[in-house]
Amino acid sequence: MPAERKGEEKERTRKIFQVFLFALTLGMLVYFCISGNNLAVLVQSLPGINLFWILCAAASVALNWGMDSLILHTLIFHSSGGRYRFGSAFRVTMVGQYFNSITPYALAGQPMQFLALTRQGISSGAAVSTLVSKFLAYQTSMTVYSLLVILVKYPFFRSRIQGFMALAFVGFLYQAAVVIALFLFSYSPGFTTKIIHGAVWLLTRAHLVKNPEETGEKVRGQLQFYLENNRAIQGKWLLRVKIYAFTFLQLTALFLVPFFIYKAFHNPGAPVFDMIAAQSFVTMISGYTPLPGAAGAAEGSFLVIFQMFFAPEVIQRAMLLWRLITYYSCIVVGAFFAAPERRAGKKAAPRAGRAPSVPQPETETEQAVNSGGIKHE
Repeated sequence: MPAERKGEEKERTRKIFQVFLFALTLGMLVYFCISGNNLAVLVQSLPGINLFWILCAAASVALNWGMDSLILHTLIFHSSGGRYRFGSAFRVTMVGQYFNSITPYALAGQPMQFLALTRQGISSGAAVSTLVSKFLAYQTSMTVYSLLVILVKYPFFRSRIQGFMALAFVGFLYQAAVVIALFLFSYSPGFTTKIIHGAVWLLTRAHLVKNPEETGEKVRGQLQFYLENNRAIQGKWLLRVKIYAFTFLQLTALFLVPFFIYKAFHNPGAPVFDMIAAQSFVTMISGYTPLPGAAGAAEGSFLVIFQMFFAPEVIQRAMLLWRLITYYSCIVVGAFFAAPERRAGKKAAPRAGRAPSVPQPETETEQAVNSGGIKHE
């Protein structure tokens, strides 16, 4: 097939995918508006809401995105040793936010971020290294955050929510199990190699991988790069402190949103730490729900836990505002970045003193092989 015709077909596929994403985004927004007359309830609430605090809630979500991008930018710059713009990191962040929001267990977020990074010219080894390191930092921080909240605030919540704390403990155990699995991936090459063999076999059976033997070798080479880069990160304490500090700030910004909504309804100052703790419980409980955006569990746990703070006549409206600001905003904003961008022509140049990067492919075929032989398009 002539290269020009092949390029036209790829561009047509890209446009079709964009239309699909737009239709999906519009459909989810329409569903939110008509389900339970949510839009009418919110419109009726507007005259009594303090806009300043709503803007603070929106700014907290934006700060969450910004910190996520900063973490990604820091890790990519370290692993690739080349120039990497913050705007590129923000695009990858919003790709993850979008696909995390529309898929069960947020399963598509990281694969789509991997695709976005490789299209920006980042080697597949550096992309995997970055995403796994970032996810490990997030899950570890979330587990520690949750443990501190349980230890400090357990008596407070136990006295107000009968029997509901068991769900929080299940959520905590789920977070801890994910962290243990990630540590096994990072520090047990034998365990990880078995996972790779299984993944390559499944992808081959699904006809998504060509040449499974060659693919396995390439992926194992990228795994070795990841392990070497992970060891390099472990030895850089300043980098680790920065990543975990950014992650704790990211989580705190997200957990502050219900407090700002509480203030928007002209309520007196409830203890901000109690509300941060309450939101961390909501996140723990809804984290293991196998539906896009933890639908149902997120709303239900918010209504049950935050009834301690909000008056009965406003808690439904508060929940809708919280859901709109923290969840649907990710879908609306992320939709502008979700479609795959065109491949970057120039790769990041390595610097002396940085972790060595995998040689960058120059052709379409080499790029497919370097990313594991997966047919992205």
